[in-house]
Amino acid sequence: AVVGVSVNARSPDVDLSGRAPPTMLVLSPQLGPGEGKEHSRIAGADDTEVEFDGVTYSVTKVDFTSHPVISEYVAKNNDTAMLPDLIQLFWNRNLTDGDIGNPSSEGYVVLSMAHRDYLQGNIDACYTVVMALDGTIVQAQVAPTQVDDTTTQTQWLTQTQYFTRFEGLKMKDSTTVLLAQNTLTAGDKFYSWDLSGDALESSSTANVEPLPIWDATDNATGSSHDIQYVSTEEVGVDGYLVINNNLDKLFLYNSNGTVKWEYTPSYINDVDGEIHFNHAQIAYDKDGELSVFVSVRDMSCIAKLNFTSGAELWKLGGLYSDFNVTDLDGHRYVVGDGHGAFTHQHNAEYIGDGKFALFDNGYNGSLPAVRDSRMVIMDVDEVNREATITWEWQTGVHALIFGDADPLPTGNMVGTFWPATVHPNSSDIRESFEASAVEVTHTGSTAWMLGVKGTGMSADSAYDRYDQEAPVGWAFYSIERFYTSLLIKGATMDTSSGMVSFSVYNTYRQQFDLSATAVITCGEHTRTQPITIAPHWQETTVSQAFEDMGSSCEVSVSTQTNSASTRITRS
Repeated sequence: AVVGVSVNARSPDVDLSGRAPPTMLVLSPQLGPGEGKEHSRIAGADDTEVEFDGVTYSVTKVDFTSHPVISEYVAKNNDTAMLPDLIQLFWNRNLTDGDIGNPSSEGYVVLSMAHRDYLQGNIDACYTVVMALDGTIVQAQVAPTQVDDTTTQTQWLTQTQYFTRFEGLKMKDSTTVLLAQNTLTAGDKFYSWDLSGDALESSSTANVEPLPIWDATDNATGSSHDIQYVSTEEVGVDGYLVINNNLDKLFLYNSNGTVKWEYTPSYINDVDGEIHFNHAQIAYDKDGELSVFVSVRDMSCIAKLNFTSGAELWKLGGLYSDFNVTDLDGHRYVVGDGHGAFTHQHNAEYIGDGKFALFDNGYNGSLPAVRDSRMVIMDVDEVNREATITWEWQTGVHALIFGDADPLPTGNMVGTFWPATVHPNSSDIRESFEASAVEVTHTGSTAWMLGVKGTGMSADSAYDRYDQEAPVGWAFYSIERFYTSLLIKGATMDTSSGMVSFSVYNTYRQQFDLSATAVITCGEHTRTQPITIAPHWQETTVSQAFEDMGSSCEVSVSTQTNSASTRITRS
């Protein structure tokens, strides 16, 4: 069996002094030993409503086989098809509505859920779904299977049919999902999933096309960790940024599969141990410079490059940090002291205005872990080389690898995590599932949570479910949120000043400025103005003055592909 195997310790690059972690923000009450026995199962399998910390949540069973793609697959493979024993969804719509209102809860999430066999470590199931927040599966696919009969691959894969797993999962645009495949065999690695037209109402899998960016001869690509689309308008190349198989180089391919830009770190042979790139992003920094931000997992740092020159500008975190980092509890990690405020991080991403979001795994190569895994937002002052963690949400578990943390237009955060040890009857719901996707508010309340129980596992006893550092059983890597219409927030008409104001957000978290047009009609007067929707789901505010506002105003915003409108009535 591969469960609970110990891992080799590495030289620590974090504070192991035993400082108490900051106070946890939890979904369920904190109970002392022997207390709350009646709450030992936070939600029964048949519950439809529960209350935690004074907040009421609807509880829904999510059935992946409700979508014909998955039900037909299960029917054809009844003896081998893997499904969780239970998937539950906890939702408080008021909290997902936030300050935007109903449209904020009308979006979708994209998730890829894979199961790793407990005996041999094979991936024996992988379902990628588009789901409404109420748990309705609107689009689905079963990941491809591979049969490896070569003699050059790892021995345990010989003559074995196994599933691929999609770890990299990103929106290319408002109707296209990019998928990066985890497999040891040659062939297609990256895919484009077309959700346009009636795809979200279809009973069959929407069109999935392989992307021509695999080159087995130079080992250029194949890493499943990440993929980002960029356009000629933004960086001079219409193509895809990916990480190589060895997780230590970056390649930018054009849409024909030709390498147009690449990066090999100068320190590739100088660090002790592996580098392990697990996220890469091209974006404009706070000063308008086209930059590349790389999450370097095994160095517990974020690295910044200049895209045009390729110059390595800085590292933030870990042993080689150029920054002092102050944690949320006030502890300051000083350059050169060999400690860091985050470790083994995943999906570290620039989110605009000098801020980064990341999933801090809190793991340093051995157990016990340094801290509970957490979602983090960090402010970075590049001039003074100071970074400050300004927000966190602790998961209450140890997710040794994987994990996501993305900001939403409401200011909420959405992410994924998994516990190294599952406690099926825990008073803390977060450690009772094998895999969880969650949306939390800025004040730490859980707004929405999808929990996946194990398949055929104990419903009463705690169990370990990791092989070295990788999860066995069910797990998510990434999560993406998108909408079919633009989001308009806080539209108001001020009759005293004659000003109409509102904020607008794109349908997905794009990485660059987006051109749009705002049309505002008040009474018989119409004003049209070009606007720029900010990237990273930052707030874009729009104002327009009118001499005669009338009794109501109509606001509409449109891009080349999407639109939204709202009416404001004089109170």
